[in-house]
Amino acid sequence: MNKLKKEVRELLLAAEKVRNYRGDITAPEDMEVLVAHTSKLQSLIKEKDTPEASYRAEMEPLQAHLKKIGGKIYPKTFLSDNIEVILVAAVVVIGIRSFFFQPFIIPTNSMYPTYSGMKEKVYAEDDVPNTAEKVIHFITNGARHKNLVAKHSGELSFIKARTEAGDWTPLYEVVKGRKWFGLFPAQFKAYTFYVGETPHVLKVPAEFQMSTVLNGFMAGEDVRFVKSMTYGRQRWTTGREIKAGESIIAFDIQLGDALFVDRLSYHFRKPKVGDPFVFKTEKILEAVGRATGDYTPKYYIKRLAGEEGETLEIKQHALLVDGQAREAVAAFERNAAQDGEYVGYQNEGLLSVGATMKVPEDRYVALGDNSANSADSRYWGFVPQESVVGRAFFIYYPFTKRWGPAE
Repeated sequence: MNKLKKEVRELLLAAEKVRNYRGDITAPEDMEVLVAHTSKLQSLIKEKDTPEASYRAEMEPLQAHLKKIGGKIYPKTFLSDNIEVILVAAVVVIGIRSFFFQPFIIPTNSMYPTYSGMKEKVYAEDDVPNTAEKVIHFITNGARHKNLVAKHSGELSFIKARTEAGDWTPLYEVVKGRKWFGLFPAQFKAYTFYVGETPHVLKVPAEFQMSTVLNGFMAGEDVRFVKSMTYGRQRWTTGREIKAGESIIAFDIQLGDALFVDRLSYHFRKPKVGDPFVFKTEKILEAVGRATGDYTPKYYIKRLAGEEGETLEIKQHALLVDGQAREAVAAFERNAAQDGEYVGYQNEGLLSVGATMKVPEDRYVALGDNSANSADSRYWGFVPQESVVGRAFFIYYPFTKRWGPAE
């Protein structure tokens, strides 16, 4: 009987939804029938000893009437039954993301070793992980495996292009694509390798630095110049013979640190020197674009290194403020001492040797902890206060030694 009463209550709830959502488009006479059926059932459920047959006698015509006038609300589908829950959950998630805690994934290594961006793990041909190992690597490190397999047999070669500095580097093209199961547009770097004369294209995220992978790929190979091509390009061979079905190059792209950014605190206080802070580049896009060649609006994460009224300079890998060493957080001191993997602050751009930066009102200086590999205020100037998003406060993935409160 308890089960039957539960069915009655669910049916009455469905009737109430139909009345609330479809009352304005349902004929008045149909609404009168609906009210009559629901009133009878409500009366029965209030009585203590109502027989099952009486419930069934009222439930069946009510169900039939609901099917007639219920539209998409009755009979229930997964969507109609859960749309309110889904909408409320979406509003809550959007609200939390917009006003409290926003997740970010760090793509580059400009803040390394404090935070890690995407990194590589290169495999030898006889050491490519099996399916189970790939799953484990994905769960623990967010690693996505790349394995370029030869379609034909032949000698392995690739193309180099001349950079603005006059060096020669493996050629890639920036191409458009989609990520996260095709849901979001993205840009990729496309590298072309040749087996014989057959091209084999490898795509990696545009933010991923392929230099270490390629250096490891070419180590031990008999890499030598073959011929010049048009448009400042050269063909180089590795001297390696590849058979169809063999791996040309295999490596993992490990996910950068995923962290939460506190968007709330800066509404009540100004950012502090030493904070790892996130900001948008929209307001400074022209300057950032000139420095990096990328005019796409982005979110950056850097260390807040200077605030209004301060004068900054770099001497012997140390960051100085008004002539004194900056010591607000450990990253400043460790860079000054070139401690461990901290390479020290580099004299570049607006903070080249002998240069100083005087911070204007409502502006900040943003520097990467990995000064040798960071496009920061040294190259494009100051961060406006209105561009600041929040403070990085917790690394939630992957599960490495950095997991936990953000430094």
